[in-house]
Amino acid sequence: MKESSQEMNAVEDMQPKNVGGVVERRMRMPPIPDDFSSLITHEQRIALNQKQQFGWFVKFVRRPLFQPMEVVLSNPDGSEFLLLETDGITRPFFNVRTDDLR
Repeated sequence: MKESSQEMNAVEDMQPKNVGGVVERRMRMPPIPDDFSSLITHEQRIALNQKQQFGWFVKFVRRPLFQPMEVVLSNPDGSEFLLLETDGITRPFFNVRTDDLR
């Protein structure tokens, strides 16, 4: 009986947590991976360097299953977001819940 209750606790630990009314889906992963610079392409590094000169910065990295990671940039005041494609092209990114980023 005791083992089954431990199994239940292990399963509960794996469930996404509800943080501030929003379900945390990263499962304790940082918004930007520690080895971020080794994960992006050369073209992305060049484009990121150009954007950083104007104050843009990496806000977070999405890591969808079985898909390439998505690098999301933010302007200095946090009012605009860009998606940095693998070929270094940036395009507007609107799929952000701004309440989560405060």
